[in-house]
Parts: sequence; C-alpha cells; structure tokens
Amino acid sequence: MKEEIEVFAEKAEKFEEAARYFADREIYDLSAFHIEQAMQLYIKFILAKELGYFPRTHSLTRLFQELGQLDESFNEFYREKELILKAIEDAYILSRYFPRTYSKREVEEMLKVLGEYKRRFGEWLSRD
Repeated sequence: MKEEIEVFAEKAEKFEEAARYFADREIYDLSAFHIEQAMQLYIKFILAKELGYFPRTHSLTRLFQELGQLDESFNEFYREKELILKAIEDAYILSRYFPRTYSKREVEEMLKVLGEYKRRFGEWLSRD
C-alpha cells in the first residue's frame, strides 16, 4: 500500500515540474492545468497516507474539507487562499474544455499558492 501512496507524491512532483516548464514557455493554460493536478495529488497523498483513503473527486474544495478533518491549519490555509484555490480548481475543467486563456500573473499566483502549500504542510508531505 505504501508504494501505491508514493505514486501520488511522485506524480504530483512531475505535474508541478510540467507546470513550471509550461509557464517558462508562456503556455499558461497547460501550466494552470498541471498546477491543479499537482495540488490535487499532493492533497490525495496526505489523505491516503493519513486516512488510508481519499475522496474520488477533482474538487479541491472537497479535498480541503477532508484535510480539515486532520488539522485545522488546512482549513485556515483554504480560507486564506480561497480565491486562488478556486481558480486552480476551475483550471481542471476550463483549461481542458473551454477556450480559457490564463495570464502570466494568474499562473504566477497559482504557483505561489502551490509553493506556500508545500512549505506550510511539508511535514505532512514527507514520505517517511
């Protein structure tokens, strides 16, 4: 089971790397999509590791609700970053199926929140 959970973290890192790759090349729609995938998988890694399950959803809002049951600091982070987190959540659908373009500033803010999430919850993301 541990190996299966590790896949979430490994894929999250690859999606984050791809997000930065596309951002550097000014392909912001794909960068936004990959940011959403990275965030989703970092959350699912924590849930799977700590609870042994994760909800089968793409909704970051729903995933943060689950995280909030582990620790109030996840709820606090969500409240602090709600606007950007909802924009990241929307990127899952909008960047794939609609002619939505993203600006450099939007993607920079999304990457900033992803980085803040990783710094703030680094101990939860450890693979020990």
